[in-house]
Amino acid sequence: MRPRQRDIIAVLLCLLTCLVATPQPASAQQPIPGTYAQGFLQSEGDPYAIVGPGTTAVAPTGLFGTSIGDGRLFQGGWFANPGYANSGFERPPLFPRLHNRVYFAADYLLWDVDGMRTPRMVTTSPAGTPSDTAGVLGETGTSVLFGGGEINGGATSGVRLMGGLWITPDQRVGLDVEYINLAEQTDGYNTGSNGSPILARPFFDVAAGQETAQLIAYPGIVAGGTNISSSSDLSSLMLGARIALCPAPGPCLDPCASPDGVHFLVGYRGVDLDDRITINENLTSQISNIPGTLSLVDRFETRNEFDGIQFGVLHRMTLQRAWLESSLRVAAGTNEQTINISGSNRAVESGVAIDSSGGLYAQRSNIGNHRRDEFTMIPELGLRLGVRLTRSLHATIGYSALYFPNVVRASEQIDTDLNPGLFAPGDDPLTGAFRPRVLWRETDYLAHGLTLGGELQF
Repeated sequence: MRPRQRDIIAVLLCLLTCLVATPQPASAQQPIPGTYAQGFLQSEGDPYAIVGPGTTAVAPTGLFGTSIGDGRLFQGGWFANPGYANSGFERPPLFPRLHNRVYFAADYLLWDVDGMRTPRMVTTSPAGTPSDTAGVLGETGTSVLFGGGEINGGATSGVRLMGGLWITPDQRVGLDVEYINLAEQTDGYNTGSNGSPILARPFFDVAAGQETAQLIAYPGIVAGGTNISSSSDLSSLMLGARIALCPAPGPCLDPCASPDGVHFLVGYRGVDLDDRITINENLTSQISNIPGTLSLVDRFETRNEFDGIQFGVLHRMTLQRAWLESSLRVAAGTNEQTINISGSNRAVESGVAIDSSGGLYAQRSNIGNHRRDEFTMIPELGLRLGVRLTRSLHATIGYSALYFPNVVRASEQIDTDLNPGLFAPGDDPLTGAFRPRVLWRETDYLAHGLTLGGELQF
């Protein structure tokens, strides 16, 4: 979690503490007297009150400022329990000052997410292929072992935590907080050879103007291997206000008003999408008069840090024991794009190690930390169906979709157009283009899927 987000949460917790500690009128802390009708306990605090002749029961309001049930809905239903009602016992609210004003929810997420595309990074050729064409893209027999597709995509798990508090007792204005975190996705590739099979890392030589390749393993020349690892993760923080839009005519608490609740949402939203890919290569010379080893590392990291103002609308419709909620939110703000590229190599000859900057795809032409800001809009759709298990506990199932446009992904920043004149030690005069370079390739990110969880109301 970023420092800016921690500060916002600290302010929210302070505000909630003040609200909870605020003294309430004495009348607000007195228990609501119950009445009996048709053998059932009735009260204004019972969301499943059964209204009988000669009694008056006000249909309570739920978390979203609308009636969550009346007596007609539950007569003879699952909550018709004469034995409980005639006992004369009614459980008091756990927090009288915040009765029917606080909720917590937790969802398990099973989402499908967009991965990041990779260039073709490891190739092979049939035995007997000449060394100057082995592993070269476009040559007869060359096949790709890794790259040219998508990694870190597909189904992933996650969690969404939500909470809220109605600031006003009439449930017209409230505060909401939401946190989403998807499990880190990983992918990779590992291979090695003593020369058979042939292994290579392809690239385009900008100085010579042709495709070529660096050999990882070739009989009688070099033995070695490569290890590629990658990871991606997404998190989101939302903090905002909820304002009830009352149906006309009548106030929000009018029991004769529409049972549907519509709310306007406004607040802050932060979204982080981070990617990493690391390529390690270890080579051992098989040429007797040129002994030695060479280790190369290329590392590409990207971060998309979005901060913006979010607007939205939420609608919850009551369906007897269930409710259906739909929402549309759009956040507009700045996405700080960061590309961090690093590379290194170590050559050991006659027991002497020489360390240099630069691997293969990471050279002094693109190594460094690069940043820029882009205006971005992030829409999110949500649909939830809730079923009341008890007065306070609801089971939920739903669908959500989050769209994050104009993002930079780590593997898509790998430039395979290289100038061999930059390779270590790089003492010769450079001819040709200054490549590789920082590409700033942008793409879109979509995460969507099933949500399954519960909601607890106090």
